[in-house]
Amino acid sequence: MRRSEVKVSRSAITIGALALTLVVSNVWWAYQSLDAGITRTYAQASQESTTELLAQTLAVLPVVAKAGSSRDQVVAAARLPADRTEPYEKGGFVWVGQLGLKFNAQGQFESAVTSEEAATK
Repeated sequence: MRRSEVKVSRSAITIGALALTLVVSNVWWAYQSLDAGITRTYAQASQESTTELLAQTLAVLPVVAKAGSSRDQVVAAARLPADRTEPYEKGGFVWVGQLGLKFNAQGQFESAVTSEEAATK
């Protein structure tokens, strides 16, 4: 009778080990799925932000290329693609979305930076 008790114990250990392996693999799968979803969401938000910034930059280029473009003309061009937020001044730049426009005392365009570039300076 001792022998059958040992077989039951081995079977119970094997079943327990398999059940534990199943639980661990399911937890790993759930973590990987959650991580992939978060990564995809972050990448999409980053892409949308970059696309908006590119559209603003491309809209500003023809205006800036014209000699004598005023500050108002450049800011209006930057607002056209997004047109969601009001421009504001901070740190010597006029911010339109994530695009910072720098003008000299005469109101002529000098440079443009992104919010990320301004944060590192």
